[in-house]
Amino acid sequence: MKQEILIPTYYNKFSCIGSACEDTCCAGWKVNVDKNSFNKYRKITSGPIATNLKTNITRERKTPSDLTYAKIKMDEEGKCTFLNNEGLCKIYIELGENYLCHTCTIYPRHLKQIDHRMEKSLGTSCPEAARLILMNPKGIDFIIQEEEIDKKERLEPAVTQDFFWDIRMFTIQLLQNRNASIEHRLIVLGMFLDKLTGTLQSEWHVKLPTYVEVYNAILDDPEQLNLLTNLPDNLSFQMDMVYKLIQHRSAYGLSSKRFVECIQDMRQGLHLYEESSLDHSVNFYKNAYSNHYKPFFIEHSYILENYLVNYVFKNTFPRNTSELFEEYVMLIIHFLLIKLHLIGMASHYQTMSSEMAIKLIQSFSKQFEHSPVYLNEVQKELHDKQYTTMAHMIVLIKS
Repeated sequence: MKQEILIPTYYNKFSCIGSACEDTCCAGWKVNVDKNSFNKYRKITSGPIATNLKTNITRERKTPSDLTYAKIKMDEEGKCTFLNNEGLCKIYIELGENYLCHTCTIYPRHLKQIDHRMEKSLGTSCPEAARLILMNPKGIDFIIQEEEIDKKERLEPAVTQDFFWDIRMFTIQLLQNRNASIEHRLIVLGMFLDKLTGTLQSEWHVKLPTYVEVYNAILDDPEQLNLLTNLPDNLSFQMDMVYKLIQHRSAYGLSSKRFVECIQDMRQGLHLYEESSLDHSVNFYKNAYSNHYKPFFIEHSYILENYLVNYVFKNTFPRNTSELFEEYVMLIIHFLLIKLHLIGMASHYQTMSSEMAIKLIQSFSKQFEHSPVYLNEVQKELHDKQYTTMAHMIVLIKS
């Protein structure tokens, strides 16, 4: 059966590079096993892999489902117990591709069914996928193609609400408008969503087209944009908030060694330690921003643009039109964490490069984007401190 599929143009270019990958997907996090695969593994009673399957794949007792029915044990280094010395999968080698569980078959792909159409994308937590997504100077384009759908493919359900397509398309269009900086694009997006949130949904069908026109015009008018975003910078506020978020995440453990390296580089570069003065760190931040970060991203702003556009597409933004601004806040938190780490790394190495950006964004995605519990707690903490206003967002984005 053929079905329409919406994909970014990078999607068909992806191919796993296996043991050549600098950050294997078979380490650093939990690997879920679906029910069908678990039952297939239990039927294997002979051969060198049988004992390994029985011992190292165990039932998920906390929140089981058909897709999270069991889990693979990791070794003391956090690596999958089915990796051989060359970093290749023993299940694949000994049993074949059909015996890979759903997680290992799909990753880093994301498959969703939205209305009548299927969507496919890649996540930036895979280094090879991150390079494809981030390193296209022309930006991310989308195409519709028809494919035969394998009935065995399990799709993430995505229920859309009224105006989803209008808001999503405008968001991507706005983020790809290179007449303004990334920061200004994000600020205007927030203003648009804040305005929409403050309007009764019963009036959206009338007012949404007008809002789209108004905020498009703002983005194309530097003078008007500067007037609307004329709030003072507050780097100390930004770094204090982000530092607390990092500490909060550390309570859950940092499993990505590459991200730990990035954190260490960032802290050393900004002298961002508990005993340090934030004002002292701000000076290092300003110097690295002016001398390394800003000059690099004037020429390579497409890296951040592509990350944000892929985030919106992959995460079906906005998932809930009644929580538009809350979803926007989480997008901004992702952006701020990435920006702060990159500036700190630039300060540490006294340079900025595409390789540094890819390493940070990939390892950040692997560490943060697969931890919904943490992200939900961050959202709650910001809300409790009343930081989730547009005025706060402008100050944070500008800094």
